[in-house]
Amino acid sequence: MAPRRATAALAFGADPIVVAYGMGVDSTAMLIGLRNRKVRIDLILFADTGSEKPETMAYLPVIQDWLAAQAMPPVTVIKRTSPRAGDTSLHGECLRKSVLPSLAYGGHSCSLKWKVDPQWRYTQRFFGWDRRRQSWPHGPYVTKLIGYDAGPRDSRRQANAAGKWPPGHRYRYPLGEWGWTRELCAEVIAAEGLSAPVKSACWMCPASKRAEVDWLAAEHPDLADAAIEMERRAHARGLRTTQGLGRRWSWSEHLGLGNPRPLVTAE
Repeated sequence: MAPRRATAALAFGADPIVVAYGMGVDSTAMLIGLRNRKVRIDLILFADTGSEKPETMAYLPVIQDWLAAQAMPPVTVIKRTSPRAGDTSLHGECLRKSVLPSLAYGGHSCSLKWKVDPQWRYTQRFFGWDRRRQSWPHGPYVTKLIGYDAGPRDSRRQANAAGKWPPGHRYRYPLGEWGWTRELCAEVIAAEGLSAPVKSACWMCPASKRAEVDWLAAEHPDLADAAIEMERRAHARGLRTTQGLGRRWSWSEHLGLGNPRPLVTAE
């Protein structure tokens, strides 16, 4: 399927436009599509959890160079830090608390705490959110663009997110509006001459498939060891509601580690 190359501008109105950039396939293709459609972008935000794959962070200069060549805003990297506990990464917080990321328990607080909330706080400061009046100085809304593609999984995610937006926001999903599947997104990136980014997710994400765990163990054994230690600590604390990082299965058992090697460096 040939990549679509539309040039007409999309109707986004006068709202400031903020792109939530995950540095993965979908969100990178979204940037290309927005460029093609001449959409004005005010901010591109990447929330670094401190637990990103090394390959993800290595893609940052690649996309920064491309954005500069397109006269588009650079990616602004933002991070959450815990002022009381001092956690500088999601995996560091999990190891300190002897818990797994919330997705392993069926929740989403890790994404909200380490990705959504830092972006919201940065947007507040950047556009001057008035907390007392609960309003922006420029008007009622900021439009945030999310890279959910047109596939069934992301369509469900979009439906589940409907209406759960921060005050003064309205979210849009350009890939869904364009009908771009993940496969088409990959074609668009290749046609642009960019290398393909790896899947955007923390290296110990409970949504990882078994093949992705195998890849991590082969490419980054130190990170795989840290994930195993995370499971070990959670079980030692009395984990009962889930088997491990795979929810219904344990990364330790999958990798054949009945007695996981001790963690050498937590951060």
